[in-house]
Amino acid sequence: MKNKNIVITDNFLSEEEFDTLRDVIITDGVFPWYFNKIKVHLGEESKTSPGQFTHIIYASPVPTSQFYEPFFIPILNQLEIALLARIKLNLNPRLSEPYYSDFHIDPELPFHSIADQLTTSIFYMNTCNGYTEFEDGTRIESVANRIVSFPANTRHRGVTQTDEQTKIVINFNYFKLRK
Repeated sequence: MKNKNIVITDNFLSEEEFDTLRDVIITDGVFPWYFNKIKVHLGEESKTSPGQFTHIIYASPVPTSQFYEPFFIPILNQLEIALLARIKLNLNPRLSEPYYSDFHIDPELPFHSIADQLTTSIFYMNTCNGYTEFEDGTRIESVANRIVSFPANTRHRGVTQTDEQTKIVINFNYFKLRK
């Protein structure tokens, strides 16, 4: 690992917790997704961006989805969160060629100006050949029940998959408890 600030944890949730979350988001077919023309920011060219499907679970200071409880509580409990800023799910459909989003940081206003104090965690819902790439070249493969955490001001990008029907990740932005 090139970047010591990036922490990867495999098998983050217990098998039972992961299965419950996977069932509600993927298997049951009732989870609502909303299409966005852009993947990262408004400056993206809509002609080149394939867009993505999203679902906002939490936008500070309140939950914005009926799926917040009880499904996301096991993850939040393990992340040692002092203050939650956002939980956002991204679903990328399979493409014939990988799409590389722009390098970016996640926090939006009002948190963008204090991104150096926030943590971003990306939780992978399924295994596929898509991945997360950091500007230093570090790649985190999409492996089901894996989470990667890093300072929120670390520039990264998503790369879409060509093998599986979808790539689904959950982005968490938060202030970590200080020990």
